[in-house]
Amino acid sequence: MAPKRRGRPPGPPGSKKKPEPVIAARIPDDLLKSLEGLAKKHGQVLSAQTVSAEVNRALKFWVNRHAIPQLHNSVLAHTISLLADRIERLTGQSWMDHSVTREVVREHVERLVAHLLSPLAGPVTVPVEVKEDAGVLLALIIHVIPRPGSRRLEGTVIVDDPDLAMLMNDLAQKWGTGPANVETRPALVARRKQKERK
Repeated sequence: MAPKRRGRPPGPPGSKKKPEPVIAARIPDDLLKSLEGLAKKHGQVLSAQTVSAEVNRALKFWVNRHAIPQLHNSVLAHTISLLADRIERLTGQSWMDHSVTREVVREHVERLVAHLLSPLAGPVTVPVEVKEDAGVLLALIIHVIPRPGSRRLEGTVIVDDPDLAMLMNDLAQKWGTGPANVETRPALVARRKQKERK
């Protein structure tokens, strides 16, 4: 009698997927705890695989964020951060909870952005779809980091981009504004990918 084969039964010929490369890295305990916390926050049962999935997601985000086409956005964010950091050094206070520092940061960031994104020489016609999509994105960001007088969207916000949903929820966590309630649905994601292929 032939011995019983253990493990998964073999798939059809040609269906075997090449395993993804494994990278070993030493990380501090506090970073491991943060990764475990993220896995739990994303509704996953804690295991080596779910922590590995969080590392994978974080690395993808880091690589995409610093890819050449997006480098200018990282530089823009860094420039604003540099200005805010230096103003906080001048006042010795955080703009988060000090009214004078907040006013100085707000005024100077507005001037900096106006300088960096100064209007072009000629008139520019922005396509309606781009203007609408940018408006929706801004409304979503305001929703996850509400301020007095700003409008928060009702109920759960459903988007068709899982990366955007994850980023919005992480943004809300960083600002300490509670759950963002931004989710996605597999059917919407599939429809979006189908449109992108066309």
